[in-house]
Amino acid sequence: MTQYVTQVASPLLAEPSATIRRPVAGATTTAAAQTDSSFQSLLARSSTEDESAAAVTGADRIPSVASTAVAVATATSPAPGASGLSDFELLFGGANYNPADPMAASRTATANAAAAAEATAPPTAPPTAQSVFGPDVWVNDPIGLNPDGSSFGYNPIYFATEGTAQTVAQMVGGSVTTENVFTKPGNAFVQQQPNYMVKMSNGAVINPGLVASFYTFGFSQSQIDTMIAQEVANTPPPAKMT
Repeated sequence: MTQYVTQVASPLLAEPSATIRRPVAGATTTAAAQTDSSFQSLLARSSTEDESAAAVTGADRIPSVASTAVAVATATSPAPGASGLSDFELLFGGANYNPADPMAASRTATANAAAAAEATAPPTAPPTAQSVFGPDVWVNDPIGLNPDGSSFGYNPIYFATEGTAQTVAQMVGGSVTTENVFTKPGNAFVQQQPNYMVKMSNGAVINPGLVASFYTFGFSQSQIDTMIAQEVANTPPPAKMT
C-alpha cells in the first residue's frame, strides 16, 4: 500500500519574508556604526529637548538668582508718590516714614528742592529808583532865590515829582499835598518849585523824595520796605492845637 505524507506548513518553520544572509566582511562594522550613530543622535536630541523643557519649566517655577535680585531691587527701589515715599516704604515703613505724619517726607523733599533751586538761581538785581518810579523821579534843578534876588540850587532829593509822590502815597496809604518846605511865609528866601509831600491818615507828612532815595543804595526790596516803615513810624503827626 502506498502511503502519502502530506507536508504541513508550521508557522514556526516558516521562512521570514526577508531572507537572512550572512553579512560580508566589513559590512557588520558599518551597520553597527550606523546603528550606534543613529541611536546616539536620537539620545542627544532627546536629551537636548528634555533640558530645554526643564529649563522652561524650571524658569516658570524657580526664578534665577539674577532675576530674584532684580525683583528685590525693583520692589525696594524708591518710587515716590504724592507723599515722597516709595510704595515699599508706605507698606512696610522705613527711615523716612512717619506714621503720624505721612506727608512729612514730601514737605522735606519740597523744601530741599526749593532751597537747592534758590541756591543755584542767579541773584536778583536790587530795585532802582527808576525801576520803581520811572525816568523822572525828582525835579530837575529846583531853584531858590536869595533876598537879593540871586538864585541858588536846592538838593533835588527833597523835590520829588508828582508821579513819584503818587507812587509813595500808594505805598503808605496817604495822599499827595504841596507845600514850600524850605520857605515858610515871611521867609526872605523864595522857592521857585513847591515840594510834593505825602500826608498820611494820622496827619503826619513825609517827603516822598527821601523815600525814593532809599532805592539808590542797592538795597533789597525787603530792606527798603523796612526803611519805609521806619520812616513812617518815626514821623510824628502834627501837634494838636488846644
